[in-house]
Amino acid sequence: MTRNMSGKQREPRFFFIHGAGGTARKWRRTTARLQGIPWQAVDLPGHGEARDAAAPDQVSIEWYAEALASRIEEAVILVGHSMGGLISLELAARTPNVVGVILAASHVRLPVHPKILDQLAQGTFPESLFLASYSKTVDPELLAEERQELAINPPEMTLADFRSCDRYSQGAERLRQLNIPVLAVYGAEDRLLPPGAEAELRSIRPDVQTAAIDGAGHYVMLEQPQAFVEAMLQFRESLFKA
Repeated sequence: MTRNMSGKQREPRFFFIHGAGGTARKWRRTTARLQGIPWQAVDLPGHGEARDAAAPDQVSIEWYAEALASRIEEAVILVGHSMGGLISLELAARTPNVVGVILAASHVRLPVHPKILDQLAQGTFPESLFLASYSKTVDPELLAEERQELAINPPEMTLADFRSCDRYSQGAERLRQLNIPVLAVYGAEDRLLPPGAEAELRSIRPDVQTAAIDGAGHYVMLEQPQAFVEAMLQFRESLFKA
């Protein structure tokens, strides 16, 4: 777990939740730009520095949310990437300390193709999925870094994550129930989200704010961290004005 508690105690922290097969390091280019802003980035149980905290057969979106709920002891803005967005919706429904949610390249449903699950079950991360996660103009150095990141978590945990995404069906209901502001940030070149994701979000919650960032795929916060941080800070500022 990585933590930075700088800034005024009364200000809401950004609480970062990574996606399937990831770690808190997925936010490294974001948190580096949050000077003076309180934040916390966590490794989900079974991931990164918390590799021994979960077994694949117990995880689900709901289980992850319950595991994180006790850590939300003060006002936070949840920032969830992909699977982390699903977890954020569940977590926001479980604690009154969540004052806003940012869905980073996420949605209320994230179905996974059976062929991808089959390859993951064989212990191989699909190369096509890896490449499709970034824009066609992705920085080669970033891509090399990210390829090394694939080996951090056990393959069975990555498979469990993708299965959890595929099985989760409560996202629309959770979004509909929330009475806090929600921002959805997309990479303009995201090839992994379901078609029509933005329109579907608005049909569920017409007041959902959205932002599309050019030059980024599914890992929008890694490819365009400055633009991503600016969207986050604008959202945070709007909460103070509310």
